[in-house]
Amino acid sequence: MVLMKKAVVAFDGSAISFKALSMGVKLSKNLGTQLYVVYVAHISDVFNPNLLGEAQFRETLESIKEKGEDLREIIGESARKALEDAHEYLKTHGVRAEELIRIGEPALEIVDAAREVGADILIVGVEAPEPGSGDGFVKAVLRESPCSVLLVAPGWATLYPRGTREGMKE
Repeated sequence: MVLMKKAVVAFDGSAISFKALSMGVKLSKNLGTQLYVVYVAHISDVFNPNLLGEAQFRETLESIKEKGEDLREIIGESARKALEDAHEYLKTHGVRAEELIRIGEPALEIVDAAREVGADILIVGVEAPEPGSGDGFVKAVLRESPCSVLLVAPGWATLYPRGTREGMKE
């Protein structure tokens, strides 16, 4: 039996991310898996190039992280609402999760969160891709993830065991 002690669920408040969260809840309830819910605010959501240069913004962001300040202060209202909705969903299902807030490129930040907590599985909700569209986000997650990835979509779920992503091409 494969033990999944830690799972990171990528969450953005969308319907498909709730489906991913639901899969995380199932793991937690059935296997006792510790959940981490990661919300990534894209840099463009909090960065105004007219006010700060990118280097100055990154320096400010690192300073906030080093001081341990709450990133909720700089993410938008919709992000805070999404996290509150996730918290309520988890509470309703009797599951606890640690909240992780990141700012940056979603695929890379999600993978970094999985790496930092030592996740055994990363759960990501994705819309079913159009044939031939090539989903750069999914490819980046599969290529960079330190653990197995469970892709959850409206009508399907596919588990990619660790090590299969090396064959993915851009």
